[in-house]
This record gives sequence, C-alpha cells and structure tokens, in this order.
Amino acid sequence: MKTLQQHQNQHSASRPSSTGCHERLKYKRSFRMVANYFIRGGTVAGTGSLSENRGLFIRDGKIYTAPPRPDGEQKIIDAGGMIIAPGFIDLHAHGGNGADVLDGLPEALTKIASFHARHGTTGMLPTIAAAPWKQMLGALRTAGEAAVHPIIGGARILGVHLEGPFLNPARKGAQNKDYLLRPNLAEMKALADAAGGQLRMVTLAPELPGAIEVVRWLADNGVIPAAGHTNATFAQMMEAVEAGLKHVTHIFNAMAPLHHREPGPAGAALACPDLSIEAIGDGAHIHPALLKLLDRLKGENRMALVTDAVRATGKGNGTFQFAGQTITVQNGRARLPDGTLAGSTLTMLQGVKNLVKLSGLTLPQAVRLASANPAAILGLGRRKGKIASGYDADLLLLDQNLELKMVMVEGSIV
Repeated sequence: MKTLQQHQNQHSASRPSSTGCHERLKYKRSFRMVANYFIRGGTVAGTGSLSENRGLFIRDGKIYTAPPRPDGEQKIIDAGGMIIAPGFIDLHAHGGNGADVLDGLPEALTKIASFHARHGTTGMLPTIAAAPWKQMLGALRTAGEAAVHPIIGGARILGVHLEGPFLNPARKGAQNKDYLLRPNLAEMKALADAAGGQLRMVTLAPELPGAIEVVRWLADNGVIPAAGHTNATFAQMMEAVEAGLKHVTHIFNAMAPLHHREPGPAGAALACPDLSIEAIGDGAHIHPALLKLLDRLKGENRMALVTDAVRATGKGNGTFQFAGQTITVQNGRARLPDGTLAGSTLTMLQGVKNLVKLSGLTLPQAVRLASANPAAILGLGRRKGKIASGYDADLLLLDQNLELKMVMVEGSIV
C-alpha cells in the first residue's frame, strides 16, 4: 500500500489532469416544474403492512393526507389495482447505462441518475471507487455539484459515497490495488473538500494505521464512517465504533469471514446495534436466505438494500471498464478476469423483487429495506422513505407483478 506521494509519482502520467474539471462544470440551476396531484385508489406498501389508499395529495413536492374527493385543482392519478410505494434510496451505486461516477462528467451523473430513476430509485449516493488521486478529486467535485443542483428527470443526489482509497489490499475485492492508500487525515480532508460539503459516507478499513483518526474526524464532521474491504478483528471494529464508526459496507463481501472464535467485521456488524449494514440483493453476493436472516437480526431501520451497480448495469453482456480494470458481464454477473465479482448489474427495483421472490420477505418488508431504512441511515428519516404527511413526494406505482408504472421524484413525474 502506497502513500499519496508514491501513488502520484507512479500515476502522474497515466491520466490527463482533471484539475480543470470543476471549472468545466456547466450545471445550471434547475427548477422542477412541480404540479399538484391527487392519487386515488390503490394499496399503499408502507413500512409495516399493506393498507388501502384513502387519498394522497401531492403539493409543492410534498405528500399530504387528502380528503376522499379532490378539490378540483389537482391532476388526478388513478392508482386503482396498483401498489403505491415510497421511492427507493440507493446508498451504493457506481454507475449505470454505460456511465460511471469516476468519469467525472456532469453528463455521466445525469445518465446514471436518469437510468436508476427509471428503475425505482428516487434518491442515491453516487459512489466513487479508488482511482488516481486527481481523478477522484474531479469525480467528487462533479458528484458534489450534482447534489446541489437537482438533475431533472433523475434520482435526487443525496450526497456522495467515497469507497476508498483507504482500503485493505488483502480484501480489495474488485477495487484496483494500485490506487489504495494508507489512511491519512490531511488527504481525507482534501477529498472531503473536493465534494463541496456533499460527502455523506466514506468506506475504509478501520484496522489500518491512521484509520481511527480518520473515522473520528468523519464522525465529528457529519460524514458516515463505514467499514468495508477490511480484515478488522472484532476488537478493532469495536475500537472504531468507539471512535464513531456507524455503518458496514456490503456485509460479508470483501471482508474477513464470520468465525465463531473471531467474529470479525461481519460479527461486529451483527452484534453491535450502533452499526447499520447494507447488503447487495442480486442473489450472487449473498445467499437469499441469509438476507432474510440479516433483516431479522438487525431489526428495523438498521439494514439497507443496495445495488453496488457498475456502468454495465442496463447494458447486457459485454466487457466494460471499472476503476481502470476490465470487467466482463455474463448472464447479469460482472466479474474481473480472475472471477472476482465486480459490483453488480442490479437495480433497486430488481433487488426488491429478489427480496420478495427469492428471500421470502413480504413486500412491505422489502420496501422498507429499500426506502425507510436507507433514509434513516442517512439521517433523512423524517422527510424521505415513507408515505406520510409532510414527506417528500418520492413515490412509485407498481402493478401486481411489481412492474413499474410511474416514478415521482419530489413531486415531479419522471
């Protein structure tokens, strides 16, 4: 594992400078044209059970309990025979539809946010893998800008998730080991500054020298410190929790396995109520039966469904680039040449379907893992993730086969 200076010396000629990326940004302040709606009929898939929709009034991008009859000033949406669900929130998505957050371009963020919105995601954390230093800075600037200026027709960018570069090479998974760095607080501050106040989560290996100082600084500055790509012992995880560790990234994947004498990161995640977890619901990263068990063990609001989607998502079989490496997608599985899973080609909608059909969760349970839980993990549980008065109007209409019929992001139909 390198220091930043060693990393920069090795890779300074490998990629054109992205220092001008921030200057090139051409995001315009966009104003969503938000109409008022009355949604009648249908069944609401809330956080606990299915219930009859008694009328939802959408005004100025918010949900309000409406009387049974509209007052004549709203557009009517007839949801008869359909399921009304809160929009899904993805804490971990690298890309989709041929674009990656590391591309560092506004067009890439627009492409990603629009694609995932069409598959039920109304809020997301664009996720940046370890990469050359200047490329990470450029990607952070671009993603931070996208969080400030909403993308019309796309999922709302709720902040940025930085997955790396302070990861353990022994558990690199599909991360590029050439770009992994030793934890360093000054470098962490530089990365956070590049995101312009929009950094929301950082995944790191808490056992590495210097990591605890970084965890403490992140927690003190309103960023969620997450453990991932880690060989930490149970004791090291508990030390990190004391410093402010809050979350575990794609549990069971790219970490030391659970052992009855050394519980490791996964055991700490399950034993510690202060730690939330995320799980990839594609049926390949974790056995479907274990997903149901994880939800039971963690309890309400402590586990989130994520995609870990890469640029190949939505593009079918083929070869693609991820963090400077070639990955191959075959039958929906993205892998490095050595067979290592390289993220997924999952969407949140398909993940919810998998939780219902493969894991045996009820629809309200699956929806909770995709909406209310990630909202709570982000500290947004009082305005996103539920269908309730005063909440953001992030809504989905699904038919009885869970096929998507409508997506609404903060009151605007996508």
